[in-house]
Amino acid sequence: MRSYILGLTGQSGAGKTTVCKTFEMCGFYIIDADLVSRYITDNNKDCLAELKSAFGEEYFENGALDRRKLGSLVFAERNELNKLMSITFPYIIDEINSRIEKIEDDNIAVIDAPTLFESGLNKICDKIVCVISDRNLRLKRIIKRDNISEREAEKRFSSQLPESFFRKNSDFLIENNSSKNDLINNSLKTAQKIKEIYYGKKEE
Repeated sequence: MRSYILGLTGQSGAGKTTVCKTFEMCGFYIIDADLVSRYITDNNKDCLAELKSAFGEEYFENGALDRRKLGSLVFAERNELNKLMSITFPYIIDEINSRIEKIEDDNIAVIDAPTLFESGLNKICDKIVCVISDRNLRLKRIIKRDNISEREAEKRFSSQLPESFFRKNSDFLIENNSSKNDLINNSLKTAQKIKEIYYGKKEE
């Protein structure tokens, strides 16, 4: 039985990290697309050369990509974000596919990716899990989590897909408008449902 691939996504501050950690506790193999992206932009010389050509030397320091500075640019300008994604996504997808090939058969893997749909990674997934939460709750969470201003948080929101899109395009929808314990419990229930679908039976 080949590995079963889940896509896990959602808007900033929805609680995706907690869901991902819960899935990992359930034995799912996690591929963190953000960590893959960081690995690529730290180590892939071809990708770095393309980024330097596209954005300029001012977004690099001592040969390394200044992510915070570039982030300020791309979250403010949609065209710049599209340019960044068009450069990095092919490298990220290649690396994720390479990691999937190394996963043992009869396993459930989760691609944890905020830009699952934008990158096209959803096309290699068997099922999609989306995490959603009320806008005001998400706003408070990411301001506190990332130590950014409300204006910066709003810029991030404006670059993301709307909640209606995630509702329409998910196989499993996890809402996070209550406590963290409720989110964990809902994640555990979703993980059990996914296991039942993949393994064809209810686990003891």
